[in-house]
Amino acid sequence: MADKLSPVDVSTLQERVYLRLREALYQGKFSAGETLTIRGLAAALGTSAMPVREALQRLAAEKALVQTPSRSIRVASFTPELFWELIRIRMSIEGMATRRAALNSSPGLVESLREINASMIAAIKTGFTEDVLDANKRFHFAIYEAAEMPQLLEIINNLWLRTGPYLGVAYRMGYSDPFLTGTRFHERVVQAIERHDGRRAASNLKVDIWATAKWFTRHRIAIFGENEEKPRQMAL
Repeated sequence: MADKLSPVDVSTLQERVYLRLREALYQGKFSAGETLTIRGLAAALGTSAMPVREALQRLAAEKALVQTPSRSIRVASFTPELFWELIRIRMSIEGMATRRAALNSSPGLVESLREINASMIAAIKTGFTEDVLDANKRFHFAIYEAAEMPQLLEIINNLWLRTGPYLGVAYRMGYSDPFLTGTRFHERVVQAIERHDGRRAASNLKVDIWATAKWFTRHRIAIFGENEEKPRQMAL
C-alpha cells in the first residue's frame, strides 16, 4: 500500500507559507516592531512549525524581517531615517522601472491599469481593506513587470516587503485618504504611459510614493502611538 502513495512535496508547502507571509507583510498585517512566533504563525496558517521557520529565516535573509540576538524574529521597528531611506530608494528604482514600462507600453497594459485603478477606487468606497491594498500592489507591479527587467523587479519586491508594515497598517486603521489621493496620481501615470511619455510617467509615480510617505510621517504618532518602538497591536 505504501508504495502507491505519492511523496509529499515539502518544498511546495514551504514556498506557499513563504508567499503567504510575504503577502501579509505587503498588506501591513504585521505591525512595525512586532515579534513573530513560529507557533502562532503555524497555528494561523494551519501548518507545522518547520515551513514557518524556513519562511521566517528566508525573509530575515532578505532583510524583510529582523533576527534579534535572542534568535526571535520581528518586523523592523519604525525609524524616520530608515523609512525615508527606503522611500527615496523606491522613488529612484520604481521611477526607473516606470520610465522603461512607458516605452514598452501597449493598449492592453493601459486598459489593465485603468481597470485596476477603478477597482481600487471601488474598494476604497466600500471599505474592503484587502481589496484596496491588493489593487494598489497590482497596479504598481503591472507597471514594473512591463519594464521587463527581472533583476530590478526583484529589488522592488524587497523594498515593498520592507515598507509594507508601515503603509499597509495605516489603511487597516481606517486612514483611506492617502490611497484615494494615490488613485489620482495613478490616473496621471496611466495617461503618461499611454503617450509613451516615460519622463512624465516616472515623475507622477514618484510623486505618488512621496505624497503617501509625507502623509504617513504626519500621522505616524496616531498610527504607532507615542512610543514608536511599541506600535499599536493589530489583529491578523
